[in-house]
Amino acid sequence: VTLFFKLTGVLKEAVHIATDMETNSVAVERVKEYCDVEPEAPWTSEHASELTHWPHAGRIEFQNYGLRYRKDLQMALQNVTASIQPGEKVGIVGRTGAGKSSLTLGLFRILEPATGSICIDGADVSKLGLHELRSKLTIIPQDPVLFFGSLRMNLDPFDYYTEDDVWTALELAHLKSFASSLPDRLDHMCTEGGENL
Repeated sequence: VTLFFKLTGVLKEAVHIATDMETNSVAVERVKEYCDVEPEAPWTSEHASELTHWPHAGRIEFQNYGLRYRKDLQMALQNVTASIQPGEKVGIVGRTGAGKSSLTLGLFRILEPATGSICIDGADVSKLGLHELRSKLTIIPQDPVLFFGSLRMNLDPFDYYTEDDVWTALELAHLKSFASSLPDRLDHMCTEGGENL
């Protein structure tokens, strides 16, 4: 009987060790995956001081642009050539997987180009530091992200603009009357996701 209990304890410990080994091997795989991830491009470039007034107009040019999600995959976009003039409103439409989101990922350099270039006001975005580029661009997604906090905090999270600037932006977006109708106006507390708007 004593031998039976010892054998049961040994088997229990063996199962425990095997489980720990499986868990630890998954952790090692994750570390290896992160080690293999290519680092992002530099945050700033040597041309940063020249970009204080960039972009000045907003002309965007795709020149034989192409990208892929990984080196071992086929091109997600290829030979895209287009010119978007300053102030021009452009709609990009297509079925799922046609590359609409891929254009945005390329514009923000979340994905680097495989071929061609994107220029904004003559500056090739692949030559810019990521901060220099991304701090000057804005995307308005189909499903906007709103955080728990005041409407003003959601519109100006770094408290960079004056209240008049925020109201001017709301007016330009045709949302001033909506924001004015809220009980606390800019101090209206938004729920996460903006369900109470």
